[in-house]
Amino acid sequence: MKFILASNVSEEVESGLNELNKEVSALTGTLDKMVDKLIDFGWHLLIAIAIFAVGKVVIRLMRKLVKNIFKKSNADEGVVKFVDSLVKFTGYVIVLIIICSEIGIETTSFITLLGTAGLSIGLALQGSLANFAGGVLILLSKPFIIGDYVMINGEEGTVTKIDIVYTTLVKADNRVIKCPNGEVANNTIINFTNQDGRRVDVKFSIHYDANIEQAKDIVKQVIENSPYTLKDKPNDVVVMLLDESGVNLETRAWVEPKDYWDAYFYLNEHIKNELEKNGIIIPYNQLEVHVNSKG
Repeated sequence: MKFILASNVSEEVESGLNELNKEVSALTGTLDKMVDKLIDFGWHLLIAIAIFAVGKVVIRLMRKLVKNIFKKSNADEGVVKFVDSLVKFTGYVIVLIIICSEIGIETTSFITLLGTAGLSIGLALQGSLANFAGGVLILLSKPFIIGDYVMINGEEGTVTKIDIVYTTLVKADNRVIKCPNGEVANNTIINFTNQDGRRVDVKFSIHYDANIEQAKDIVKQVIENSPYTLKDKPNDVVVMLLDESGVNLETRAWVEPKDYWDAYFYLNEHIKNELEKNGIIIPYNQLEVHVNSKG
């Protein structure tokens, strides 16, 4: 009886040890697999880091190459910045896709997700995308460049920056205007400075009793003495209109675009002074009342 009991206990212990050995073996196998996976993941992670480092260097070299190419072609600064941003963004997207593929993320799913996100963002930012498209159109067609004095949708000023979304104008009084590129591309643009000179038209009147030729000679001399006018251009004074209160004349003086306002103010002041100095009357609206008395 005792022998039978001892045998049963021995069998149970042996069975327990076998189960324990199996569990230990299973745990050891699981740990080995985890270690192998960690090593494999670490290896892929190191490769991904190396890809990012190499990709970063390649993107920097590509951006430098593109900038050098555009500098040699004398491209506009706005175009250079736009292409540089595009190369940078595209380069990092490609590097990200390669890294995802290396660490085991399916690139097809990633690209699909990226496309879906892009579509959603595009629908939410339709106005911004219109401005982006307008910015690309401005940079390619070049209706103006940085430094030009322009009028856009009734606002005028000097172009100081052409971004992808906005064009920045600075007015003569130093106010800054941000013009959305979508509206800029769809509106009339008047560029005052992309030609060799700009004409200053100053309108003034003289009395009907005044000598027109004398007045024209006086104003031509003012134009000639101006430090701003271009002497090799066909500067002139013309009769514009025979008005009710006087004879309307106008200057046709050519200046450098940057000197326009200085020349405009100079001519207005000196034309008035010289005409008055020579006894030529500048008429102005007045009301004359005649009273007939019956005596």
